[in-house]
Amino acid sequence: MRLNEKYSIKEIAGEKVIILQGSHGADMTKIISLNATAEFLWNTLQGKEFFVNDVADILISEYGINRETAAKDAEKWCDQLKQQQLILD
Repeated sequence: MRLNEKYSIKEIAGEKVIILQGSHGADMTKIISLNATAEFLWNTLQGKEFFVNDVADILISEYGINRETAAKDAEKWCDQLKQQQLILD
């Protein structure tokens, strides 16, 4: 998998959001708000090929959570981004 490079993180009104970068600026019709963990994962994985297990390993390393919790969280994060076409297979 790979994060869709057409999207980038911006700060709007104190919130971190993912927006589509268009040829005429940002497309504000599709904005996805990120919490701190989602933003951390996005920034860590930007420009890299990865698997769900890689995301889980990052969560374990950064937050010290157990593998089962990390695996569930990683799967959920990836699934949500795939639904929004933010991750390309």
